[in-house]
Amino acid sequence: MATADISLRGRRAGTAARFVANLTWADLPPDVVAKAKLCFVDTMAAMIAGRVTASSAIAASLASAWWPSGEAHLITDGGRVAAVGAAFANAVAANAVDVDDCGIYTWGHPGAQVVPTALALAEEAHLDGRGLLTAIVVGYEVAFRAGRCMNYELTKVASAERRPRACGSWGSLACAAIACNVLGLDADTASQALGIAEYHSPDLPMMRDIDSPTMVKHGVGVGALTGLMAADLASRGFTGIVSSVEFQDFAGFVDDLGDTYLLPNGITWKRFSSCAWTHPALLAVDALVARHGFSHGSIEHILIETYPDAVSLGTRLPSTTEEAQFNLAWPVAAFLVDGEVGPTQILEERLASPTIRSLSQRIEVRVSEELSRLYYLSEANDPMGKDAAIVSVTLSDGRVLSSGLVENVLYPEQPWGTDEIEAKFVWLTAPHMQREASNRVAALIANVDGAKDVGLLMDEITAALTPLQQSRRGKS
Repeated sequence: MATADISLRGRRAGTAARFVANLTWADLPPDVVAKAKLCFVDTMAAMIAGRVTASSAIAASLASAWWPSGEAHLITDGGRVAAVGAAFANAVAANAVDVDDCGIYTWGHPGAQVVPTALALAEEAHLDGRGLLTAIVVGYEVAFRAGRCMNYELTKVASAERRPRACGSWGSLACAAIACNVLGLDADTASQALGIAEYHSPDLPMMRDIDSPTMVKHGVGVGALTGLMAADLASRGFTGIVSSVEFQDFAGFVDDLGDTYLLPNGITWKRFSSCAWTHPALLAVDALVARHGFSHGSIEHILIETYPDAVSLGTRLPSTTEEAQFNLAWPVAAFLVDGEVGPTQILEERLASPTIRSLSQRIEVRVSEELSRLYYLSEANDPMGKDAAIVSVTLSDGRVLSSGLVENVLYPEQPWGTDEIEAKFVWLTAPHMQREASNRVAALIANVDGAKDVGLLMDEITAALTPLQQSRRGKS
């Protein structure tokens, strides 16, 4: 039987599959291109920052062992492997220090899967920068829709009983979409790939990793693997279910693909290298210090009132970087001592700091009914919802300073632009390359649409990286 006969089964490709198969550079509006370029810069910074972690080293080791021959670079050491291996390992690195982007409707991190997958395939296919950016746009737009469809139940259960699926679940569809676009698969084959990806997508019980943080985190590496496998299987005639992005019930989430782009206003950047649930408290503490000018040495006690997901992160003293990232007290204490929460503050070398450890143990966290109500409204995409915290600091002189309600505005009307993203790139990559190289590489990445061959661009980026044994810098 011919491939077409077994792959179509009389099913017509839906809007999502047609978008995936047909989108070209010429279709992209200027504001979408501009945001995709910033996404590339931001995720590359996160990848480089995450290359020093144990999880990244293990993922790169596996990629080299399983897929040793190919054109795509590993961010850890610049070695080359097959695209599937680089997508897997670089996705792990991109999410390894939790400073990568967050996406609307995804309840998670699209860039950590989308960018490494598109990058690896672009290297393998010797695409130019415009081809890479087109694939990145495909990935983000499908991620937003797939996340909304696959986690639809979250919007209807306004309580701690919600059971979100972590990023690799809906990310599998996004990565399959990227592969279909890069490989030039037709819409009917793309429809099958999306169905294969969703059926094989990992059912990642995210809250169990919050309870006991480990390297599995959001499953972004497995999401990349699943998506690439799905597209390859579909190209060979393998068939899949009808994906939820092609359900009639979800047509309102998907049918504007190609006409309406969510990317320009659908991504938020992370200022802190920790779970996004910690950010309202961190912003509250930052505001308090700016307003009152106290030092960490004058603090007797800190009370953080917030919603259950943030409280679930807990106050235990971390022994691994994953435990530091998924922790509410540690980032707050580290911010008060060091003035920032970057990779340095959550990598293992800093976890022995007696000053941060002592302050962390003076932090109490408490669920607020009102902040919980506001948070669940925000989870249901209600405009009245807020992702917020209230922080009260008791000083040694007896004063009690309260932040009042401080909101983490996830999708601000005026998001970061080029200056902020390039400054973040230099900040995150400082331990990994010389300052001159960092500025030069940031400019190269920011102008990726002018690259003739993405592989040559990656040659320059990886050549600028400091060998790993010299790149880890911690504070005493």
